[in-house]
Amino acid sequence: MRFNLALLTLCASMVGCESSDTITYDPIEEDRPDTVEPEDDYEGDDSDDGLGNDDTSDSTDDAGDDRPDEDDTPEPAPDPGQLGSWTVSMLSSTEVDAEIYLPNGDGPFPLVLFSPGFQLSSVEYRSYAEHFASWGYITALVNFEDSLFGGPTHNEMQLTLSDMMDWFTSDPDVLEGTADTDSLVLMGHSMGGKLSLLRASYDSRVDAVVGVDPVDSAPPFGGSATDYPSVAPERMNLISAPILLFGERTNARGTFPCAPEGENFQAYYESATGPVMEVDFLTAFHMSFVDNPSCLFCLACPAGTDDPVVTKAHVRAITTAFLESEIQGEAWATEWLAGDGLESLESGGTFVTQTKNGF
Repeated sequence: MRFNLALLTLCASMVGCESSDTITYDPIEEDRPDTVEPEDDYEGDDSDDGLGNDDTSDSTDDAGDDRPDEDDTPEPAPDPGQLGSWTVSMLSSTEVDAEIYLPNGDGPFPLVLFSPGFQLSSVEYRSYAEHFASWGYITALVNFEDSLFGGPTHNEMQLTLSDMMDWFTSDPDVLEGTADTDSLVLMGHSMGGKLSLLRASYDSRVDAVVGVDPVDSAPPFGGSATDYPSVAPERMNLISAPILLFGERTNARGTFPCAPEGENFQAYYESATGPVMEVDFLTAFHMSFVDNPSCLFCLACPAGTDDPVVTKAHVRAITTAFLESEIQGEAWATEWLAGDGLESLESGGTFVTQTKNGF
């Protein structure tokens, strides 16, 4: 694992920053796919041809023909499930309350703002930030001071996302100028998925949205429609950015459903008017998508029969291909989503997908 010493002076150059602790993050090993450890400078493709061959071939040409002097075997497409190198800086700021994961290098890097579920913290989503940063996306794990009793409303929290977007894009010195201020992605789990979609319905700056089992309902003790506006179907037609939705139906019913039927990922998909993909995990539960599905608050949701490690690995891989396709315009990623890449994962029987509106 590499460590970027430049981050030690990061806070001093940032607007509104009170303190900064640069750390190395020990990733959750159980969430890593069983693959060979990537090289430090991994940027999404391999150094060989994927078949055990070197980069060069025997250039001897006794016949004197026009064959090339080096191996012209095309390299395989990158694996969106594989990790690269990454660096993390944890900031305490008057402007943003988030853990910010920075890719190695000078950028510019697109921004991903990841919002947590109700009563969950950024700690539960670090494996996502690690993965996306390794692919060249600055990833901020947002913290909200939500509460069972009181605290900010959904409308106030989506405005906080807007303020964070302003902060990341308003000053070129923020994050040492590495942020691509024209590439913004909103992503979130549960309540955070709703907040991401809600903000996108107001904000044309959003280039892509990812909802991980998003829940459209108000908190358990309710609230007004002004404070807790519904997104599906009321505001879905206002989102022009492409949307990727993950979800499950294990927790759609019951006495206290964590992702109620009619207000879950399916409701968002059905009412979407722009390009959208739905990924339905057949045996997962609402907390399969967090790094510690056994956290105290997670126990409120009845468990599924999936392997959460596999579920999260699939979410990270599919999201990475989605971002590479939609944000970076990578043809290989578009082909991966439409062809053998996604099909090979789907054939495992853990999820099914559908798309509409030209996705």
